Amino acid sequence: MAFRALLTNDLHTMVNSWAVRIWAILAAMQAIATLPLSMNEETPAQALANVLGVYPVIWSTFIVMISAGAVSSESGVVADSILSKAVTRYEYILAKMLARLLTVLGVYLLVALPSAFLVNRYAESGEIAGGGIAWAIGLIALVMALLTSLSVTFSALFNRTVVAVMVAWFLWYLVGGIFALIELEHLSPLHIVDNLPAVIQGDYSAVDRWETLGVFGLACTGVIALAVSHFARKDL
Repeated sequence: MAFRALLTNDLHTMVNSWAVRIWAILAAMQAIATLPLSMNEETPAQALANVLGVYPVIWSTFIVMISAGAVSSESGVVADSILSKAVTRYEYILAKMLARLLTVLGVYLLVALPSAFLVNRYAESGEIAGGGIAWAIGLIALVMALLTSLSVTFSALFNRTVVAVMVAWFLWYLVGGIFALIELEHLSPLHIVDNLPAVIQGDYSAVDRWETLGVFGLACTGVIALAVSHFARKDL
């Protein structure tokens, strides 16, 4: 099956990518350096928030670099493959999208889950909530999924990787800042990061959780649909 072959090949490329490896190493080093110090000087909730919160703000640069070249960097190759009917346009763009999502979320969870386990193990009773930890990890995963989807979409929209990278990076920080200013809390990465300690302590409502899931779910679906729709009609 062409889709499976494309997905497997792209995942193999991601695993062997120096950008992915450097990001994974830096993220792990940041967690190793941050957790012990934060656990001694701050609350357990803040300690875990310090690890999770860097993903939408700092590690987003790596995510854009990894994702924004998914399509544009292979414009010549994909044209030959599609014109020869070896693979359909839908299979290609969806395989690229899924491979980047799995890579980004894989690196994130590789650091986030052990960090959460350690914080939960050494925190005093009542300082954190198990459900709050799970929701905080899931919340940042949703943010990462949206950023990844956006970056791959820009890679499909623009033929030059550098343009896709710059547009994705610029819009992520610009729109995130605007959402924070106009208090669109469910879409503002900055607000989500600031609110992580409270979430980890269990201070959130079911209504807020479902609203956030709905907003990010619809946003990701819309962005992916845009990428697929555009690439299906794109002149290769």
